[in-house]
Amino acid sequence: MFIRQMLRMLEKKLWRPVGQQAKSLWRRCSGSGPGRVARLERRIEELEAAVRELTGLAYLRLADDEVVSVDDRKAA
Repeated sequence: MFIRQMLRMLEKKLWRPVGQQAKSLWRRCSGSGPGRVARLERRIEELEAAVRELTGLAYLRLADDEVVSVDDRKAA
């Protein structure tokens, strides 16, 4: 009975805290976690939106250049 109590005390006071610290250290070193994945996914979505916007603006600019060049040909 005494040995069992001593082992439980060692587990609660020593082994559990050591295990929790090791687990948190591993997470920090590996850089994994749900927060990081969410940030990366959000950043990818922002970049995709920026690319779509820039592509649309470039397309509009090309279309405007065509209209101007056609109007210049008609005037001449």
